[in-house]
Amino acid sequence: MGDHPNFRCTPFDGGVENTEFEFSSLYLHHIYSGPCQTQSNIIGADATTGWGSTEVNNWTIYDGVGPCAKLVARAQGLHLYAGSWHNTFTLRFEIERFKKSTLQVMGASVDEEGEWSIVGGTGELAMARGVITKKLHARTDGGNIIQLTIHGFCRKLMPTLTKLGPWGGDRGFAVDSERPLKIESITILHEGIIGSIEYSYIDQNGNNRTAGPWGSRNPNRAEIGLGHGEMVTEVSGTFGTHSNGEAISTLKIVTNKKTYGPYGRIPGPKPFRAVAPHGKSIVGFFGRTDNIFLNALGVYIA
Repeated sequence: MGDHPNFRCTPFDGGVENTEFEFSSLYLHHIYSGPCQTQSNIIGADATTGWGSTEVNNWTIYDGVGPCAKLVARAQGLHLYAGSWHNTFTLRFEIERFKKSTLQVMGASVDEEGEWSIVGGTGELAMARGVITKKLHARTDGGNIIQLTIHGFCRKLMPTLTKLGPWGGDRGFAVDSERPLKIESITILHEGIIGSIEYSYIDQNGNNRTAGPWGSRNPNRAEIGLGHGEMVTEVSGTFGTHSNGEAISTLKIVTNKKTYGPYGRIPGPKPFRAVAPHGKSIVGFFGRTDNIFLNALGVYIA
């Protein structure tokens, strides 16, 4: 049978890794009566067996138990009685980073110690699998407070890194970055030409890293701190021969919000320019240095 046009399987040229997550010391309010109840009966039980009782729940989950505790999620769904209580609900997060993320959860009675299964997720928690450990924290008027620990793994798509360059000479030794994802800041030391470059970045595992300085010290220091939502979109400059070897002479950094530079006051005869395509950005650098000059510079685009 031929391929159906509504169903596609296409190669993905990036990578996929598992990201582990753990949320601890969360408290679910399972309140079944009173003015602040978080669930309501919608189908009564069978008079003979007691089966079929169905409740709709909008359980609230906080990051603590005191009066200053913050609402972090809601468990919205159903639980029904079939000899024992069965739960199926969507855990919708209310906090900033996970605001549009969810977990799909299934399991047994809410007030018994044990585990629920995480059988799916969306957003930051896409394709999640794991368990929610639950135990009774306290009984309260009209219900219980249940302590939760959420532990699981989810998909993380790793973008494909494209290298442009390097531009410059082949003196010195190669310098590089470890799987960069986003530039946080750039420091350029310069005088007549570029003395060195150093930058901080977030790698594809979410770690903060620093690369450099690549080169040597120069008296003029330019520090570029990227603001919220600011991304490098273009790097350009010139290179030429200095002390019998090629090195970067001038350098300009362009973001989606501002232009920095050019730095260096003696342009080289050979220009270079790297521009990120629409929807992408320059996320890191690589190159060469002899610990005197920045001999060559290239960029990573993702």
